[in-house]
Amino acid sequence: MNVTPRQPSKNVMYFSKYHANGNDLIMVNGIKHPDTPSWWHWESISKLCNRHVGVGADGLIVLLDSKQSDYRMKYFNSDGKEAQMCGNGLRCLGLFIRDQGYPVSSPMTIQTLGGEVSVEILAAERVRVGMPQVTFERSTIPMKGKGECINEELKIEEKPYKITALSVGNPHVVIYGEYDDVLVKKLGPILENHANFPEGINVSFVHLETPDTVRQQVWERGCGLTLSCGSGAVAAVAAGIALGHLPFGVNIRVLQTGGEQRVAIAPEYRDATLEGEAVYVFHGVVEF
Repeated sequence: MNVTPRQPSKNVMYFSKYHANGNDLIMVNGIKHPDTPSWWHWESISKLCNRHVGVGADGLIVLLDSKQSDYRMKYFNSDGKEAQMCGNGLRCLGLFIRDQGYPVSSPMTIQTLGGEVSVEILAAERVRVGMPQVTFERSTIPMKGKGECINEELKIEEKPYKITALSVGNPHVVIYGEYDDVLVKKLGPILENHANFPEGINVSFVHLETPDTVRQQVWERGCGLTLSCGSGAVAAVAAGIALGHLPFGVNIRVLQTGGEQRVAIAPEYRDATLEGEAVYVFHGVVEF
């Protein structure tokens, strides 16, 4: 990068910023700078993601070497806490790998805490991600109790809501029906921190528009209301299939505030793909 800190030292972070449908991420090349940096702490990452005193982002991704895959992703939410993975972040990471001059196979494999995924760069900066296995089993989410959680009633402030909980490499709870911003901002943080979900959870509010189109808003764990969430889009479609609203094997349009994504899930949830654009924004350096 042709960016020089005011006082060069080892306590600097070179970064690029990308976004996928408005879900913006700070990208750091940990292959080029492999030593554990001074900023590798949740308080520093939270400050970097802060839109008033830092770079500003929904999360931070570090690109690393991997012994089992082509590359490895380390992902932090904007609160500085590490999470399993990020669907939109994987799209951005695909472009970041290419833009950093590293080999890009078609597809390439990325190691995440949520499992290995495939990333394929398509035409016009579109990226397709092969997501981890979809599962509704409580123990994999994790969620208290036994068995699957599909269309179960959960009372919040004495009002019942039908929820479907699942993992798509990271945890999600989905509510189908009508919603508005007031409901999302009210229920989002309550469900994110609900006792049923000991590690927290991403919360999706979904409305069925047509047999192949859904509208969605996501309250993201450790981040809050987001313009877009890739793994949330996959969760919305998977839950819609489980509820009988959507079919297997069809490209489903997922409309979020930041734009449209496409999700397809194979019969019996054998595999799931997420497709959409990723965009380079800018690069720079932060001194510590």
